[in-house]
Amino acid sequence: MHPAVLTRRLAAGARRRSRLHLAALATATLGIGGVLLWGGGQAALALMDDHLGAVPDPRRLPADTVVLDRHGELIAVLHPPGERRIPVALDRMAPELRRATVAVEDRNFWNEGAVDATRLVAAAWTDLVRGGAVQGASTITEQLAKVLYVRTSPRTVERKLREIFIARHLARTLSRERILEEYLNDINYGHGAYGAEAAARTYFGIPAARLDLAQASLLAGLPNSPALLDPYLHPEAARARQRAVLAAMVETGAATRDEAAAALAERPALVAGAMADVDLFPTITARAVREVRERLGVEAVGGGLRITTTVDSGLQRFSQDAVTTQVDAMTAEHAGDGALVAVDPRSAEVLADVGGAGPGHAGSQIDMAAQPRSPGSVFKLFTYSAALESRRLSMLSPLRDAPFSLPHGGGDDGAGRYQVHDYEPRYRGVVTVKDALAGSLNVPAVKAELLTGIPDVLRMARTLGVTTLTRPDSAYGASLTLGTYPVPLEEIAQAATVLAAQGWFRSEHVLLSVRDRGGQELLHRRPGHRALDPGVAFVMNAILADDANRAASFGAHSALTIPGHLVAAKTGTTSGFRDNLAVGWTPRLAVATWVGNADDRPMRNTTGLSGAAPIWNAVMSHVLGTQGDGWPSPPAGVRRVAEGWLLDGTDEQTGAEAGALDELRPQTACRQWTHDGGLLWSCSPALSGLGGDPGPPAAATVDAGGSRSGPGLSLSFTLGG
Repeated sequence: MHPAVLTRRLAAGARRRSRLHLAALATATLGIGGVLLWGGGQAALALMDDHLGAVPDPRRLPADTVVLDRHGELIAVLHPPGERRIPVALDRMAPELRRATVAVEDRNFWNEGAVDATRLVAAAWTDLVRGGAVQGASTITEQLAKVLYVRTSPRTVERKLREIFIARHLARTLSRERILEEYLNDINYGHGAYGAEAAARTYFGIPAARLDLAQASLLAGLPNSPALLDPYLHPEAARARQRAVLAAMVETGAATRDEAAAALAERPALVAGAMADVDLFPTITARAVREVRERLGVEAVGGGLRITTTVDSGLQRFSQDAVTTQVDAMTAEHAGDGALVAVDPRSAEVLADVGGAGPGHAGSQIDMAAQPRSPGSVFKLFTYSAALESRRLSMLSPLRDAPFSLPHGGGDDGAGRYQVHDYEPRYRGVVTVKDALAGSLNVPAVKAELLTGIPDVLRMARTLGVTTLTRPDSAYGASLTLGTYPVPLEEIAQAATVLAAQGWFRSEHVLLSVRDRGGQELLHRRPGHRALDPGVAFVMNAILADDANRAASFGAHSALTIPGHLVAAKTGTTSGFRDNLAVGWTPRLAVATWVGNADDRPMRNTTGLSGAAPIWNAVMSHVLGTQGDGWPSPPAGVRRVAEGWLLDGTDEQTGAEAGALDELRPQTACRQWTHDGGLLWSCSPALSGLGGDPGPPAAATVDAGGSRSGPGLSLSFTLGG
């Protein structure tokens, strides 16, 4: 566009206004300027202050919220549609941009007050003589007043007076540097970019701090008319304006002639024309936004916040790959989606949260980690925790795994008999609680639930973080312990952290820090509390970390074991193979995983062990590496016996079914020893694989006298920790 055409277009809108209106405005402006120039200014402005009243609240301009991982890596930028604003400090804007802006917009900025009276009178006189708005008169301070307070109301004498009044207030209360900083952060540069940082990234793909003179002089000219000076659509008009900016810089000494000539010859390359939206991990972003709203009552989008999350980007990417790879490998099983939540039990900080198998998978827009799903046998964690805490059962209590039914709870209407089945089409006879829980046997679990009481099981689930079981206790049937009532995966992970932290509840969270645009920290730490008897947590961990206890159901050394580590784990599989779950933990890491279909379609012949556990194993192995597991020594109120651990107030006969105790065969291979300062213990009839294992007593290697053969319990504890 020819510069002359540009000039005519810039003035066109103003010429369409009534000449009478413009004349009145120009005359009034001349009067104001005359007062300021030829005396009586302070008294007149004092009267103006009294007339116009208090300064209104400034307009709250939206600003981009940045979301970072725990190491400071950018993972998302949140902003209103079509508008980007990234406030930065003045010293993070290139000096060339500061000098160019002052030279072209308000060359007396550093020395004047709020209003440049000479410029005001000259502009008003020109407008009056020419019959239109030809020459601008607003200082940078006045322009800031317009942006923050006056907005876009029609040009009137009242508006101009208010603009001057507010500009005077800003000049009295803010430093010159702060006024320039606010101006450069709020002015419109076109293409949805408000402020220098967003403009630099939009047009050149770099931060404002890295602008050179050519880039800075081009940007400094755009606020005059962002649409007509658009360097993409009107490159010649933008270049003409850049030339004017550089000339102003030379006139004011902000640049030498040689520097200006070099900048004009440079012709800086433009990027695509809009800042790319950044949202690397949508599940994390959505959870962070939700948590900011719930904890702080603040909307993150457009709020200008700096949110640091608990997430480790490296682990998030690894976890996403693990979920996607496993789901893609299960096409024959008709699996279409997966999810994962990884948490540090010591702080309840979420380290990774994968809501789906990723683009190209059905349900990819749904956060399956937050969707309530039937947890299957994973729910037995709550049943047995409640049974142990109430002292109605012990780790070694015998329960009979045999055909079992209830008079109600079966059929479509729940009025028929409810026949309880194990997953496998066989029954084990009398088993201990530790074998029943680790082996995921359904009949003993329902018996433990009925012995404990459904209300106590519900109370335990709610205490450990489950929020979806909101119906009256009487509305839940005996199938509760088999996981027929939906629970989100993220709440399964929450419960795992309580067991891993020896009964200490810390609310799972994704926020490490939330700072407002002024740098003020908004987030306050939430205290934890004791939610579970530490002895109960210890016994539950001892049961679920014992590969021997589940070997009869899952086989030895399954995907629920990690070589060199002692890890508690539990799986779940729901009716029709609709859900596969695996959850496991050490005191340093808890991971819960799910595989299924977002639309609830059944899969084919896949279980928590074959479907979800490979994801769990991959992530746990990746994180644990060679570090120790950190299991503590037994707490007060827990005593060791030959085949396990008992809570005070319980023994091997606690809760025993009639005659069941006589049918149990004792283990004889149990031993304990110390190694590298840690207490180790095993009931395996073979070497356990733990360091320093002396092996079972000689008499235990022979299956004599009805003694129990097969794998036994292996545990590792740190003394005094």
